[in-house]
This record gives sequence, structure tokens and C-alpha cells, in this order.
Amino acid sequence: MNRLGNWIEHLFAHQRWTIHAIFWLMVLVLYSVFFGLQNNTYLQTFFFVGLLMPITIGTTYFLNYFLIPRYLMKERYGYFLLYFSYTLLASLYLEMVVAMATFIIMAKLQISNMSPDSINVFFLLASLLMVVFLAVSIKMLLHWRKSREDYQKLMLEKVQAELKFLKIQLNPHFLFNTLNNLYYLASEKSEETPRAILALSELLDYVLQKSKTDFVSLEEELKQIHNFIALESLRYEDRLTIKFEIEGTPSEAKITPMLLITLVENAFKHGVMNVAADAWMVIQIKSDKQKIDIAIHNSTRKTRAENKSGIGLINLKSQLDHLYKNRHVLNIQQDDHSFGVNIVLHEV
Repeated sequence: MNRLGNWIEHLFAHQRWTIHAIFWLMVLVLYSVFFGLQNNTYLQTFFFVGLLMPITIGTTYFLNYFLIPRYLMKERYGYFLLYFSYTLLASLYLEMVVAMATFIIMAKLQISNMSPDSINVFFLLASLLMVVFLAVSIKMLLHWRKSREDYQKLMLEKVQAELKFLKIQLNPHFLFNTLNNLYYLASEKSEETPRAILALSELLDYVLQKSKTDFVSLEEELKQIHNFIALESLRYEDRLTIKFEIEGTPSEAKITPMLLITLVENAFKHGVMNVAADAWMVIQIKSDKQKIDIAIHNSTRKTRAENKSGIGLINLKSQLDHLYKNRHVLNIQQDDHSFGVNIVLHEV
């Protein structure tokens, strides 16, 4: 169906005037055959219809290329109806004048021998005006199709822009804190400095490169989770306990990039960071080719329950709605001392 639509669109774009000429020629032949069929008066009918065709064509193009774009498409309905009525009345008047003049001429061509249908002025005029409405309907249909395609394209671009924005977000405070920690490690000539710099470098490269794609392997995302946790843990020393459990085959599963990082970052920012001592976090990932189960729970304070989700979780929900529509389950649990997010992602 899409191939046929694309072919029609290509044809109209490159052979528009040829198609128009064929359409009006078909109208002329169809009406000549229809009205001249009974008494075989094809030549006279062809001549009569041919004289009325320029008025019909002019009316059609005036409606399609002037009144509709200038008034109807701009929602100026009152003006459109007024000028539309004037146009039809003027067209009918001109066709009546041409018809009367033609009958005077055709009286010498044995008009009495013609089919009654072929000399029924009102029926013939109404039939020709039907062509005007048919052409207008085709024009409106093509305009509606183009408007729908433009709207879908606009919405697709909007979604892609939103996804791009959501994916590349990494908390600036994380970067500032990491750089401060790196400065401290460097000033102390700590052996952890090279490893921390490498972790930050890999994480930033992942954010810049992989965030451009819709999906990455779960294994790649988990590697950056380890880098992220290692950098965040620099400031907590022994005040934070992290339990990391992975089951299944991460190399075979696919996930949208930054999704897990968003979850872990949210757990640090709105949970662990608010706990003075004995902070904890549990990360559980189970994966296979059909689905990925994600559970991240962390310690928090009572004030955390007053703020159900930070900007990270809002962005996460948007990503899930865009990329896992009807294929994900998101549950959030919270109490005075803990906060948890459980997500099930089904195969893409």
C-alpha cells in the first residue's frame, strides 16, 4: 500500500499536467458517449460538451487553486461559502449562455434528431458540475493525505528530538562532583586516579556515542553502570553498601541506552545522597531473549517519599513510552526508609 502511495505521489509530482489532461479528456469522452449513445449523435454531443468544458475546467481550477487555499484552508469559512456560491452561479450562467448559443447553431444540424438526454440543458449542466465537485474532492483528499504525512513526519521528528534530549542527559552535578573527586585524588597522588579518569572517559564516550542509537546490548549498559557507580562511590567511602546481582545473558539482550544509568543516577541523587550513614543500594538484573527484569532499591529518608520522582524518572517514563510502548511494566515502591523501581522490558 505504501509502495502504491509513493508511486502515485511520484506520478503527481512529475507528470501533473499530463494527468490533468488525461482526466479532462476522459470526462469529455465519457459525457460524449453517455449523452450521444441513444441516437448515435456522438459528434454533436462531443461538440456541445467540448464548448462547456472550458467553463467547467476554469471553475475547477479556480476552486482548487484559489478559493480553497486562500479561504477554506485558512479557516475563513464564511468567505469561502460566499465566494463558492458566487463561483457556481457565475459558472451556471456562463454555461447557460453557451448552451443557448449552441442550440441556435445546432438547429441547422438537425437538433431534433438528437437524444432528449443530450439536449437536456439542466441535466447536462448538473452532470458537468458533478465533475467540478469530483475534482475538488480529489484535491481535498490529496491535501488531507499530505497534511497527515506532514503531521506524522513532524511528530516523528518531535519524538526523535525528545529521545535525543532524554538520552544525553547526565546530571551536571555528577560531573562536577566527579571532577572534584578526581582533583582530590590527583592532589593526594592516589593510585585510584588513573582508573577513575578512565572510567569517566569511557562513560562520557558512551553518553556521546551510544545515546545516538535506539538500542544497545545490555552488556554495554552494565559496563557503564559499573563505571558510574565507581565514580559516584568515590565520595562515600565506607558509608555506602552496593549489592549487584546479574542473571541471564546480558550480551544477547537489548536495551535503550542510558536507561539503567538514569535509574542508578536517580537512586544516588534522591536516595543515597540524603542518607547520612549506612546508605545501601541493591541492583538486580535478570535477562533473556524475551525480556529484561530490572529492580533497583535504595535507602532513603522520609523526605524522599514526599517527592515521588525526580527529573530522571520523568525522563525515564518518557523513554519507556516512546521505545517500549505497550511492552513494558513500571512499578515504583516507597516507604519512609526505602525507594524501589521495578521494570520489565519485553522483547523489542
